Amino acid sequence: MKINALLLASALLLPAASAFAQAVAFAAPEADLQELVGCYSTASAKLAAPAAGTVTYFGVENSHDARHAQFARLRQVFEASKPTVVLFEKPDMGVDSTEAATIDRLGESGYARFLAQQHGVRTERLDDPVAEYEYLRARTDATQLKLYYLLRTCQQFRQRTGASKALTKKAMQQLLANSALFLPGTEGALPTMTAFAAAYRQHCPTGGQWWKRPLGTPPAEAFVQRLDEDLRAFRAQRLARQVAARTQAGERVLVVLDRSHLPAPATYAARTAASR
Repeated sequence: MKINALLLASALLLPAASAFAQAVAFAAPEADLQELVGCYSTASAKLAAPAAGTVTYFGVENSHDARHAQFARLRQVFEASKPTVVLFEKPDMGVDSTEAATIDRLGESGYARFLAQQHGVRTERLDDPVAEYEYLRARTDATQLKLYYLLRTCQQFRQRTGASKALTKKAMQQLLANSALFLPGTEGALPTMTAFAAAYRQHCPTGGQWWKRPLGTPPAEAFVQRLDEDLRAFRAQRLARQVAARTQAGERVLVVLDRSHLPAPATYAARTAASR
């Protein structure tokens, strides 16, 4: 895949709880996690009578290794919950010819679709990057919004490719040149690498070099934390609406999403005392 196509794909990947009482199962993705299954009302935090349908949440981590324990566990949860619809994150890029090939190319969301196809179950995408962007755009200064998305996409690019400093800088140049395609309304902000570097120094004075921001660690910048919180709140509300509509219609819903995006309760699973 050419670098600009990969960057645009990364941008589109940029890459909650119901107000209704419903039957909820929280499934753990690893063998050393203990399931908590039962009825849970996120409105009252008390056990309640189940609604017409049920929902099972399965938290995943990003992996393309078919040997990862979460894939066998997901198959078990799928067969036990017998869903009528599967909700997943990330773009729907179909499935591959085999289970292993699907995981290798499409990761956890692809495997969720693979299982659904095997069982004749329909699938629907959970996240909506366009809606998320418009939500943040209405609440955020254009410079901070653009800086937020550029830094995020840069980190995703490095995580997927292991790019060097030189390649990461080249990637950022192409991101800036093409930003009107995926960051509409910010064309006047950060038009050049010089402007981008200056904005980064202003808004992220303790962030180190922008091209080697540490992956997987919480950012210190207040504006990044605020946008992250706004985005989590938007996703939670969207997930709540999607799940509520389907459970009230009597559906058995299986939600496969990043573990960090799981709805309340945060203690959906607990590690067993004995390590395995």
